[in-house]
This record gives sequence, C-alpha cells and structure tokens, in this order.
Amino acid sequence: MLVNALAMVVRQSNIAVLWPTFCLLFFLLLGGSFWAQAQDAVSVLKAKTMVGNAAVNDAAEGTLQAFTFARNLIFFPAQVNGQKGNFILDTGAPTLLLNNRGVDDGFSTSLGVASGGAVALTNQRVESFQMAGEDHGRIWALTLDLRSLEARMNQEIDGFVGHEMLRNGELRIDYPNRTFQLRKSTRFPLNEGAAPRMVFRIEFVDHLPVITLKSGKRKLRFAIDTGAGANLIDARHAGLLEDTGTKMNIQGLDGTNADYSIVRLLQKPSEFTDAAALQFLSLDLSHLQNPQETLIDGLLGSAFLSKYIVGIDYRRRRLYLW
Repeated sequence: MLVNALAMVVRQSNIAVLWPTFCLLFFLLLGGSFWAQAQDAVSVLKAKTMVGNAAVNDAAEGTLQAFTFARNLIFFPAQVNGQKGNFILDTGAPTLLLNNRGVDDGFSTSLGVASGGAVALTNQRVESFQMAGEDHGRIWALTLDLRSLEARMNQEIDGFVGHEMLRNGELRIDYPNRTFQLRKSTRFPLNEGAAPRMVFRIEFVDHLPVITLKSGKRKLRFAIDTGAGANLIDARHAGLLEDTGTKMNIQGLDGTNADYSIVRLLQKPSEFTDAAALQFLSLDLSHLQNPQETLIDGLLGSAFLSKYIVGIDYRRRRLYLW
C-alpha cells in the first residue's frame, strides 16, 4: 500500500497579507484494503485563517448537495469564478485550497518543505466561490500543485473546501445517502424527526473541531476530519492500545517506507458498540501539535464518520451523530 506523506513547514513571505506557519499532512493509500473497506486518504491542513476573509454570519439554508464517496473522500461539484470543478469536502482544511497545477498566478508565495522536496504555496484572491446553493463571494484561497494527488487518485481534483466555507452554521453529512447540506444552527436539531443518537461538545484547536472521548480514566481529544479516510492516534498512547497484529506500509514522497501498526483502544469509549469503527493507525502526530494549543491525540476520519449521519454545528460547537 502506497502513501503520499507530506509534512510542510512554511516560510512566510514579506508580502503584507501572510499565512502563519502551518503543517500539511497528506496520506494517499492506493490499492489493498484497510479494516474491510478501502481507506484511501487522510488530509489535514493546520493553519490559521487568512486575514481579510469574510466575517461569520448566520448561515442560509443551503441546497441538498449530492456527493460521491470515492476512496473514503467526499467529492462534489463547486464553482470558482464561474468555472465548475471537482472538490473534496475537508473539515481538516482551514479554508479553500485550490489546485494550481503548476501555474503560479497568485502572490505572497511561501515555500513548503516536504519529505520529497519543496512545494510552492500561493495566496490567491477568488472573486466568487459557489457550493451547495451558497455564494461565498470574494475570498482568499491557498493554492498549490495537486497534480501528483490527481494522478494517484486517477481523477481531477480542483481543490479542498474547509473551515471558512463551513463555519456559519451546521454541516449535515448523510453518509448512507451520499448527500450533505449547509444548514442553519438550531438548538434542537432533528434528522427525519429524530433527535441525535449522540451529542458531543466541540472545542476548536485552531480551525479543527475536536471532541473528547474517554478510554478508561483517560480523556483523549480527536479532531473530526472528513478529509481523513482512516482514524489516526498518536503513538505516544501505546499503553492504551492493543495491536491487532496487522500493519500498513507507508511510503513517503522521497520513496522511503515504513510499516505502521493498526491498533484499537484497550478500553473502548462506552458510547460506541462498533469496535471496528474505532480502530486506528498508530503513528507519531507530534508535527500536528502547537505548544500554545490543546494537544490533539488523534483524528476521527471517514472510517468512523461514515457509519453515521453527521452534524457538525460550528456555531453551537456540537457534534451530532444519528
């Protein structure tokens, strides 16, 4: 199984509008299977929001947007400056991330250092961005060359849609029926007349929605990441984990590879009965941490989320599961 692992440290330019230091992690898993279904991508973009993006306003009720669920990623159509494209819905991304396919037509360029070499990043002003029945107007986007990701996924990928486009209300994702909707935040949300089966309080670590689960007496904080095909947990929690006896081989951009263990929590959180949904890939996540912020113990990706209808209410800071 092949993984494209990209960990980036950004050098800011001297342009007036700057992106703070961030790290970007892509895993692209090709072929094979992972826990009885293909787990094909994990993407986490940790960054602060570009200065000048629109303020938070009450969300309008967006249209129901159909999506395709390919290699455990949510693909859907959206329009940038009137041009239709193929995008990935990614709650792990801070804003709109566009594929420039090697054409640098923006400004305020930074240099990303990846495991396989340097990656150019550019800030770009977008005149209009439309998705799920909403027009977000003029916004800032981050661009980089995603052609290698397109080649590995064997389809066009025009970008990722993240926090800036989602934060005004509730993002409702119906994984079983392959639809999502940007909804108004409500105090008592219902899905087809039913209250959520589970409700979790969200805290934000930078732009990442994070929930807390208890494993025995330990509290673990997991970021909710729709751009992650697999669940991840930091290897520093080895004492809480049981090895399943299976491994996954990860190969980086520089061609080096290593095997990582697939593990499960020795003491499963009481809310969940599906043990397979809470299996994890154990690896070092120290590059995602910020000493000034709450530590993140792992990511809950589509291996977990796709079992449910999911509501992420950014305004009320709640995660709903039906």
